[in-house]
Amino acid sequence: MPKEERTERPSPAGPARPPDQSWAEGAEAVGAAESALPYEPTTGTEPAMIRAGGTAPAAGTPAPAAARSKTGTAPAAGSPDSGSTTAAREGGDATSAVRMGDDAPAFVRKGGEATASVRPGDDATTPGRTGSEATTPGRTDSEATTSDRTGGEATASGPRVGTADASARAARPVGASAPTGAAQPAGAGTPAGADAPARPAPRPGPARSGGRTRHTVAVLGAHLGGGMLAAILARAGIDVVLVDSPHDATTPAGETTVPYTAEVFELLARRYGVPELSALGHFGQLPAEVRRTSGVKSSIGFVYARPGAPVRPHQVVQFNVPSEHGESHLYRPDVEAWVHRLAAGHGAKVPQGRPVFTEVRGEAGDFTIELADGSEVGAAFVVDMSGPDAPMLRRLGPDPALRPLRHSSRVLTAHLRGVRPLERRVDPGEGGTPWTGGTTQVVFPGGWIQLVPFGDDRTGGTGLTSVAVSLDAKLWPQRSASAEEDFQQLIRQFPDLEWQFAEATAVRAWTGSEPWQYGANTAAGDGFVVLDRSAVRCDFTLSRDVTLTAELVHEAAAHLIAAADSGDWSVERFRPLESFQAALIEHGDRLLRTALTATTDFRLWNAFCRVWLLHSMFAALSLKRARNDALSTPERASRWRELERYRGAGLWFPVYPGFVALFDDMDRLARQVADNRLAPGVAAERIFGQLRRASFVPPLFAFGDPTDRYYNFTPLKRVKVLLWAKRRAPYMVHRVLTRGATVLPDVER
Repeated sequence: MPKEERTERPSPAGPARPPDQSWAEGAEAVGAAESALPYEPTTGTEPAMIRAGGTAPAAGTPAPAAARSKTGTAPAAGSPDSGSTTAAREGGDATSAVRMGDDAPAFVRKGGEATASVRPGDDATTPGRTGSEATTPGRTDSEATTSDRTGGEATASGPRVGTADASARAARPVGASAPTGAAQPAGAGTPAGADAPARPAPRPGPARSGGRTRHTVAVLGAHLGGGMLAAILARAGIDVVLVDSPHDATTPAGETTVPYTAEVFELLARRYGVPELSALGHFGQLPAEVRRTSGVKSSIGFVYARPGAPVRPHQVVQFNVPSEHGESHLYRPDVEAWVHRLAAGHGAKVPQGRPVFTEVRGEAGDFTIELADGSEVGAAFVVDMSGPDAPMLRRLGPDPALRPLRHSSRVLTAHLRGVRPLERRVDPGEGGTPWTGGTTQVVFPGGWIQLVPFGDDRTGGTGLTSVAVSLDAKLWPQRSASAEEDFQQLIRQFPDLEWQFAEATAVRAWTGSEPWQYGANTAAGDGFVVLDRSAVRCDFTLSRDVTLTAELVHEAAAHLIAAADSGDWSVERFRPLESFQAALIEHGDRLLRTALTATTDFRLWNAFCRVWLLHSMFAALSLKRARNDALSTPERASRWRELERYRGAGLWFPVYPGFVALFDDMDRLARQVADNRLAPGVAAERIFGQLRRASFVPPLFAFGDPTDRYYNFTPLKRVKVLLWAKRRAPYMVHRVLTRGATVLPDVER
């Protein structure tokens, strides 16, 4: 592209500080980050990725696996209180991520053929339980739908009834027909593109012991994360058994996705050859029974409320995006039932009748998992994703296995019917859309309430709404032993909320926990790892829970497949995974602490949510670019290497470093506000100033204008952003905003 169409490159010293603008105090960090890379690529090469500011973070937190080198070492992360980059990944609620060239609704292969997505009836399902067993434990009859547990699937000691043995499936060439009686999910035998790997031959597993099969890997926890991981491992030819946990059906879980989450799902589908997982990021491709009980998420809105007063019309922010994916509100019972069938269809073993586990005995190479029906499952290696009282946590040493996080709030959750639509009370404004069309967060000093409507009937009296409340215990101490009464006392202080919930009744009972958040001190043991909800629990806001799960599955699958290939299942082999998870936990904690501080003043929240959205948008776009670059690389051995290096601010793929510096500076300012060293309004103006000044922020977004509170990304705006990206944006920003810059068209999605 011609140089004359570009703006001048910032000086190496960073932007000059205007004497009359206080917001410029932190601009040096962003300016230095922008000048850390060549403004244009050198001839025949890509710009080298380096950390923001060009300095390594200080020691103090575990280094992520994504930053590991060939020697297995990883750089240390910055201290969370130092203002430097922390070693973690951010998977936020990127509602307005721009997706260029993502119009194709199905996987596109070379030659133009589209593989089918899994649909109801395509999987191998077995007769469901009857009578009282048809309802998942912990759910009322009014909530029970198609997520009923299934019986008659594979036992731990043999092939599943009605399907071929997993080893026979794994050995079949791609595209081969299944034997008589075998069930093969639609698309399961066809890669997600011509570059997808063929199903490998099954890896040799341990021999039988004591009259039972000893599987290579046992995954404890048959929820979204466990099901996805089991499907990926089975697809890779690993002998894996998926075991239910007593908490799978009763533990509250995240229920919203955003474009960044969708990109991680897409990466799982493409990298590991499980195309059906892409449907989790493309609402229209989900089975009909899942779509019926879930819902499309067309916006994310923030409504700022103050105790004793109605919401002020100018204190609302809404991001509306006509997403090509159709972001989702996921009704977890039905989604997890579908993912479980998907895992079984790809060859994961499932104990007949799906009894929950009760205990784990044995040692590395020979674990015995006791089940509630008296049977046993053997495994050489255990991945524990079962929950906070995970059995493998007790094996991690005498120190407490779990620690409270700095963002330590109490969380109340429930599913309600009869929640009145908030738009009848709080006008979304001329540029907005009804709040019930997406996820709404009612924000107030010291906390927030997230509202997630399900199904087609979102505005009627029968509509189902998920409610998740997060409260700073210092500002909002517990006043009742009942979580429901505690919630009622809270909403009585907000007139609009009291009206909204006046006729609401609980369908899934209220739960409460203080503190809610926790993180594992260690995660890798001799013959096992502790991941996901066994190792971390965070708020559901900003889609952190679902995104975190998807990111951990992506990282864990790579390590487990590599261990199976090399035969190295040692503790040291999984230390990078442990460090990566710890870093991701730290970053999520950092994000939520900043969010909680921002609730103290609408001006600061207004600034915070724009930085978060910008960060999330470009995280989604940068991950998509990195994925497409990898898929266009013929050498498989190193094609995913660029997705294994940490860049800062929770980003583990190539990204323009200005985003890292902007996020870090926002965190620094929020800590000053929390310590009463800076007024919230001053911090907000400094953030808005950086948004106005940074060369990587498209001017059309108007993120630097605090009065522009509605974001609607129309087709016309898309064209204008493309023109800006081609003519004025830094090269790395240009790459993620334009289609087909370095990859073949059939790789784009």
